[in-house]
Amino acid sequence: MIKQAQKDNITNISTLIFDAIHNIANTLTGENEKKQILKTLDFYITMDINRLSYNNIYTYEIENQIVGLLLAYNSNNVKKLDNPILEHLKTKNIYLDSFEKECFEDEFYIDTVSVNPNFQGQGIAKKLFVYIEEKAKELGFEKVSLLVDFENPKALALYEKIGFKKNTILEVANHNYHHMIKMV
Repeated sequence: MIKQAQKDNITNISTLIFDAIHNIANTLTGENEKKQILKTLDFYITMDINRLSYNNIYTYEIENQIVGLLLAYNSNNVKKLDNPILEHLKTKNIYLDSFEKECFEDEFYIDTVSVNPNFQGQGIAKKLFVYIEEKAKELGFEKVSLLVDFENPKALALYEKIGFKKNTILEVANHNYHHMIKMV
């Protein structure tokens, strides 16, 4: 079952996000140790407003266990969504004006997709994509977008199979990513 994440039930969410974004988590949290990264991700997830907020996370549950998620938001709100994270980083003496560009105006941006390895291959990611495409339409978007790491050909093949097209190349956290879009 797919539903919006709840502030009071974030079990497994930070781990799923970390599994998907790897070194980007270091940049977002200002941490290098996995335990501290997960703790800071939990902090962000429980906030009402930021890119990693539970308000932007849609979970896939099996037997009341979160086994997959998709995190997405309005690309026009990136500055507003990133500000609470940037403010938190200042408390760690990390001063950034912004994060690297991941999306463009008027996109419903899919920031993160992650499925627990024990549940992969069951079509969960595809169901999350169908769900989020409908959500994007409901919100008045004409396209959804995402990034895929050059070093992740398996994900690239999945995204192309479900209709995403390469748009441009963006560099985030010293890695090249294909920016991909799909009209909805």
